[in-house]
This record gives sequence, C-alpha cells and structure tokens, in this order.
Amino acid sequence: MSRSYVEYRNPQHPGQSSLGIAYIEAEQYKIVRPDFLFFAKQGGKVVVDLVDPHGLHLADALPKLQGLALYAETHAACYRRMVSVTETKGNLRALDLTREEVRKAIAAAKDAASLFSGALAQDY
Repeated sequence: MSRSYVEYRNPQHPGQSSLGIAYIEAEQYKIVRPDFLFFAKQGGKVVVDLVDPHGLHLADALPKLQGLALYAETHAACYRRMVSVTETKGNLRALDLTREEVRKAIAAAKDAASLFSGALAQDY
C-alpha cells in the first residue's frame, strides 16, 4: 500500500534534524519542538503540515503555544497547515496557527485551556 504522505517525528533532542522553536517562559528563552511534521505532494510540489499535540496540564502550555503562534506569524507561508491539538472535555480540539485572529487571541490569552474550548478552536 502506497501512502501519499510521509510522517516525521520531530526529535525531542537538539540537532540538525530537529525543528526547534523559541518561546519565552519566566523571562528565559526556551525551545519547543513540535511533535509531528507531515510531508505530502500536492500539485506536484511537497507541502508540510506541522501538528503539535499540546498538554494543557503542563505549566508551560501557554508560553509554548505563544511561541508557536509567533513562529507561525513569520513562517506560516512555508506550511500547508500549522495546528496545535489538545483533548478538551473528551474531544480533540485544534487551533489553526495560520489564522491571524487565532494568533492574536493566543498572544492576549491568560491560559491555554480557554483557547481550546473557545470559538476559535475547531474539532480535529
């Protein structure tokens, strides 16, 4: 069976084969490494989907999400899709980081959970 995409599990350790995105937590720069990159052919060219499962129970959930949104502000055109996904109330919900209104809401948010349960998130 032939697949029309290739999944790449982004390593959690620094290196040339790892995508690391800077974020700020407690006035210090840190690195978030999105979990998955999916490569597919579309219209004769290779496109990339960035998918990052997001744990709302972690203290750094909002700073990481803000770092991803800031990265998306500059690099969204390089991706077909950029989403952060989490489970909320038994449902998988996603924030589309390519949308400007989503990035603005993330920048102004006080917590990540309200973003995923709000109107800007979509079922995944």
